[in-house]
Amino acid sequence: MLSRPSGTVAKRFVSAAAKSAGVQEKTTVLENGLRVSSVELNGATSSIVLAFRAGSRYQPANKQGLTHLIRNSVGRDAPNFPGLALVWNTAQNGGNLTAVSNRDVLAIEVNVVRDQSAVVLSLLGQLGNNAFKPWDVEDVKHDTLPADATYLTGTTIAFEQLHQAAFRNGGLGLSNYSVNNVSAKDLSAFAKERLVAGEAVLVGVNVDHDTLVQAGSTQFPLAQNQPAKATPAKYFGGEARKDGRGNRSYVAIAGEGSAITSVKDVAVQAVVAQILLNAAQKVTSEAISVNVNYQDSGLVGVQFAACNTQITQVTKSIASAIKSAKADGLDNAKNTAAVQVLSDAQHASEVALEKATQVLAGVEVSPREFADAIRAVTAQDVTQALSRVNGKLSLAAYGSTSLVPYLDEL
Repeated sequence: MLSRPSGTVAKRFVSAAAKSAGVQEKTTVLENGLRVSSVELNGATSSIVLAFRAGSRYQPANKQGLTHLIRNSVGRDAPNFPGLALVWNTAQNGGNLTAVSNRDVLAIEVNVVRDQSAVVLSLLGQLGNNAFKPWDVEDVKHDTLPADATYLTGTTIAFEQLHQAAFRNGGLGLSNYSVNNVSAKDLSAFAKERLVAGEAVLVGVNVDHDTLVQAGSTQFPLAQNQPAKATPAKYFGGEARKDGRGNRSYVAIAGEGSAITSVKDVAVQAVVAQILLNAAQKVTSEAISVNVNYQDSGLVGVQFAACNTQITQVTKSIASAIKSAKADGLDNAKNTAAVQVLSDAQHASEVALEKATQVLAGVEVSPREFADAIRAVTAQDVTQALSRVNGKLSLAAYGSTSLVPYLDEL
């Protein structure tokens, strides 16, 4: 099966299993720069990920949606193999193929019964080597983009708008969805620069490490290149609004979060996110958490929706709850956040994607270690983080935006 959802590949440090629990982890850097990392959970299924430091922040500002189109092109022709054969053989071997991306990372994942992992590795090497033939790209645009647009929910649109409000024209503010004036030539140029060995990691969960290294050395035809580094993210804060039809409106309110490279700061943010969510859910049960960490910044806050007759008051009440949030209920928030981290680490697919994100970000920590970091968060840590969040908020609205108050009215 082939699916192409866009997901948040990195939110928390939940990528590797604790060594104290007897789980084995190994990482090898090949001569071409490709990093190969294995995690053995002793499970019956394997999750294999080929990930690149090639999320939407790396696309040209005038070619927004380029990574969206690359994500949707996974499964099309490679230079030496027809895409249909690659997808068919993946399915014939029981593999479930998925392409995901966020602002930092573009990843291709295959989940399969572990005794078929060696076969799937050979297929993944070609699936990550797209030829971007002009007719394939046009087919992808015609066949997938209209469908993707219909599946975009108000919550997703508001989340995208939140990044634009927070980071403006910086890389993290670029769209992960909209496709504007992107050609096959553009995709090939981007792939030549960023889909290269030095910007990639091959992760296998429940896959023999030597098998991964052998496959990475011989079956992944990745070019070698030194792409330019992304401009460091700068958080601005502000507002972004987009009118939409319907009798409901969607709002996201968040403040500046932390980079994924600081374990302590991400742990504090996990607790703050839970405190803000608890406060928001006292206003509406439709509140969900915004808690994302990128390589050099992050966002923490809440999203919610309400019918248009109530969205004004709900927005005011949640903004007030965010601004008045304190370290009350700290122990409950820490326990909830720690349990979520350890729960996520039980799933091979989640582990593989998170491990890939960590390796590309240059940081690795086990779930047990991260849960311990969450439990070590103090009231002072939370108070300081909340002060930073409320120092300069960002607000995004989708729907009847004239009914959503502006930040200076909250």
